[in-house]
Amino acid sequence: MKVYDLFSKDITRSINGVIKVDQQDDRSVWQELEEFVITKELSRHFDRFFNIYSESIDFEGDPDITGKIGVWVSGFFGSGKSHFIKALSYLFNDEEVSFANQSKKPIDFFESKIEDTLQLGNIKKSISKNSNVILFNIDSKADQSKGRDAILGVFLKVLNELQGYSPDHPHIAHMERYLEKNGKLKDFHNHYKSLIDGDWLEERENYMFNQDKVAKALSKTLG
Repeated sequence: MKVYDLFSKDITRSINGVIKVDQQDDRSVWQELEEFVITKELSRHFDRFFNIYSESIDFEGDPDITGKIGVWVSGFFGSGKSHFIKALSYLFNDEEVSFANQSKKPIDFFESKIEDTLQLGNIKKSISKNSNVILFNIDSKADQSKGRDAILGVFLKVLNELQGYSPDHPHIAHMERYLEKNGKLKDFHNHYKSLIDGDWLEERENYMFNQDKVAKALSKTLG
């Protein structure tokens, strides 16, 4: 037997040296989940995280509990923070992953990795609730010219983008949110299209060049 044959996986396969937030192709996701190794230390981190998170489920609706739950993940460069956080995001998303004619849920990858049945049960309980996962890299989203307000701006930008509003212009997003709240956003889209013969979602980043049309569409929409 050759040394090569002693390994359960192909040792010539490509392995990502750095886990990146925006790397979401099927191959990368599958590999990240399949090759995620839960060491004794990581097992303690998973246990601590899901013990805290499950409290928000047990006391759902109690602001004294749910309003004070937050987790800060810290560690040295290369210690696996990104991989850990990304693994958590996969678990909470609970979306099926498909690759090479195979399909699995993220929790299926962890069934064989977690030996503690109580810990596994706690994870399953936590991800059974509908969760919204917003995973992003601050550096790639931030406008460095905003200085110390950059992080706050990034959170607002990502939230607006997730909800379908303008990510780069908060005041436009505020207008869209107001229109949707009043059931008028689709009407605005239609009025704008009739004035400029263009789709609002594609044209809104250029609103400065069409301010008169935006004002007319808004006036028609709100009467």
